[in-house]
Amino acid sequence: MSKDKQTPIVRSGMSRRTFLKGTAGSIAAALAVTGPGKFLTQGIYAPRLLRQNNTVIFAIQEFAQPAIQSVLGKFEEDTGLKVQFEGGPVSGNDMLTKYSPAFASGTSPVDLFSDADDSSPTFMRAGWVKPLDEIIPQETWDDFPPSMQDHIRGFLSIDDVPYRIPHEFAVGYFFNRQDWLDEKGLAIPTTWEELVEVGKEVSDPANDVWATTDGLIKPALLYVYVAYLTAQAGGKVFEFDEATGVALQFLYDMIHTHKIFPETALNQDYTAQNELYMGDKVYFMRQWPFFQGVAEGNTDWYAPEKMVISLPPAGPAGSKSWIGGWGYSVPTYAPNPDGAAALIQYLTSPEVAPELAKQQGFLLTPRYSILEALKDSGDELIAAMGLYAENDVFAPRAFHPRVAEAQTVVDDMASLFLTKQSTLSEVLEQGKELIAALDQ
Repeated sequence: MSKDKQTPIVRSGMSRRTFLKGTAGSIAAALAVTGPGKFLTQGIYAPRLLRQNNTVIFAIQEFAQPAIQSVLGKFEEDTGLKVQFEGGPVSGNDMLTKYSPAFASGTSPVDLFSDADDSSPTFMRAGWVKPLDEIIPQETWDDFPPSMQDHIRGFLSIDDVPYRIPHEFAVGYFFNRQDWLDEKGLAIPTTWEELVEVGKEVSDPANDVWATTDGLIKPALLYVYVAYLTAQAGGKVFEFDEATGVALQFLYDMIHTHKIFPETALNQDYTAQNELYMGDKVYFMRQWPFFQGVAEGNTDWYAPEKMVISLPPAGPAGSKSWIGGWGYSVPTYAPNPDGAAALIQYLTSPEVAPELAKQQGFLLTPRYSILEALKDSGDELIAAMGLYAENDVFAPRAFHPRVAEAQTVVDDMASLFLTKQSTLSEVLEQGKELIAALDQ
């Protein structure tokens, strides 16, 4: 299929409507690319007067490192570079806390790092990351379909100049213990009401067994789940509108009224959430796609019937889940900028990116090359991407120019309500005031 140019960053091989309406199979077929890639023969990552430092320090979350390590042999052999991993933060707020002091002083502890939607706008506007338009070749940008355009322009660019390239198309999928539900003769919940109904039947707080859970620790993770429920309620989370209140009340009721969601989740991150699920303590949960790879890696526990992905239970506005993502950036003050450029070119190339996506959901995006490579694989995430697309589940991520600070407001207000320190009306009013102060 030909791919006509649509923007300086992304070229289209199919219409937005085709992408959003397609099933997993039709998406993959529509995104078929013509002919094999020529990356390995065109010298995209060939040595270019690299600095004497032959080590590239790369920060990314530890669970993604084995997949990346598996493809580095060719890169290190051809460039003479050695990649050294550093564990990356798990949230945008943690990114800002860890790297802002060094970047502000004109230094960087890393050469390349994986960055989140909620921290990269700050890094970009401060001039702390390099523009990628002259680092990433056009054929790689051409590999992203039109459906990624708004996301790239909103959270990864300034004035259409990209400063970050996506390696993850993140949407919260709804995972279910189909095996347990079948044993009890119960169906996967399709609405908030059914979630509560089924949840009451299966929860056993005395034995730490819950209908559902999430990682709600501050900073940032509580915001993620509140924004997820707010999308289902039809609200705009940064406006603290009536629907945001509906979402907060629903979460409060799951925890305190119905007791189907552990209050301890307010102090837990995603690792703790995943351990609870794989510890056979949770029936269903929202989680980012990286969990598929984590669960499959737990070979003693994993079975497909323990990880069935369904549509999110529908709230007042339907079955929704908002899009987020992580991507690679090169710090302005990287000690080895040439090595970083070579590595980011290699990892994001249309030849290597599919190999990474096959192994780890955190490295999966709906790129032409990736969906073509995985179309006949039976991959659960590709099937889920198609299921969610054809059911109009994807909701836009709430944007604010000072997004990290706006998310902190949501974190703090939601925490006050969920811990019974303030009433719902109080947190909605105060939240509006705090967001208004950010806009001044």
